[in-house]
Formats: sequence, structure tokens, C-alpha cells
Amino acid sequence: MGTALGAPVKLGALPLSVEPNAKLLTLSSAGIRTAFPSAAGRPDAVFMTEDRKVSVAFEWRGSKLAVNEIEKLVAQFPAVIRSQVPNVKTLKASLLQLGGAPWAQFVFTTPPSQSQGDDLRRELLVTSLGGRMLVLTIAGNMKDYSRNEAVVRTLTNSVRLN
Repeated sequence: MGTALGAPVKLGALPLSVEPNAKLLTLSSAGIRTAFPSAAGRPDAVFMTEDRKVSVAFEWRGSKLAVNEIEKLVAQFPAVIRSQVPNVKTLKASLLQLGGAPWAQFVFTTPPSQSQGDDLRRELLVTSLGGRMLVLTIAGNMKDYSRNEAVVRTLTNSVRLN
């Protein structure tokens, strides 16, 4: 893991750039393979907060998604989340603009696992990039996310699609 720099950085083969900051660590390819052993759903790039409690994963999926379908996704995808994720406690879906592009945002919480005492928080940010689905997944528990929210938001607000 290396400390990320403050200048725009291209993320591997992804046609986008971000402006990471010194409070974020970048997972190497080997680190990503270790953290995501299954090749299916393995992200293309992952940042972690300094305390290693919140991750921001970038995944450019093969699934087709056109820009004009993002608003429909906001309406339809919550049912998919509820069917695939057990015990969803809260779920909020909205449409927002990041870096001049429309994104579908899904924020949901689930009860903690046995070893953790705080609800788990997941945020999916989804947009169309080159006609395909780009997904940013922000994951951590509620307390850790709250503590790291400013750093995470600075990163997500810096995303620029090329």
C-alpha cells in the first residue's frame, strides 16, 4: 500500500481520474487480489482510509448502462439490493451529479456481524462510462464512515470521467 498523492491520478485501465489525498492508501494489484479473492466482482482500484476502516472500490463492469438509463436505475435498483442483501435496515436512493456526470446513489445499512457492534454502511455510486456500468462502492461501519466521511467525499467529488 502506498500513500496517494494530491494530483489527478489515472486509475489503471479505467478511463477516469481522481484526486486522492494523503489521508488515503492505495491498494496494489496484489492487495486487491488478497482482499477480493474471487475474480468475479473484483474491483479495478481500491482506496482505503488511513485507519483502514473504510474502503472506496472502483469497478468498471461489463454490464451495459447508457447515460439515459441512470435515472431508471435509481427507481429500479433498490428492489435488487433488497433481494440480494439480507437484513437491509435502511435504504436511500437518489440521483446526483459528480464531475459533471449523472450518478445513481444507493446508501444502505445492515446489522453488524457477530464481531462488530456497529451497523454496516454501504454506498454504491453508479454511472455510465463508455456505455458500461462504473460502480464505486464505499464500505465501512457507520462510526468509521462518519469519522472518515470528509476524506471519502473529497475523493468521490474529485472523480472525472474521461
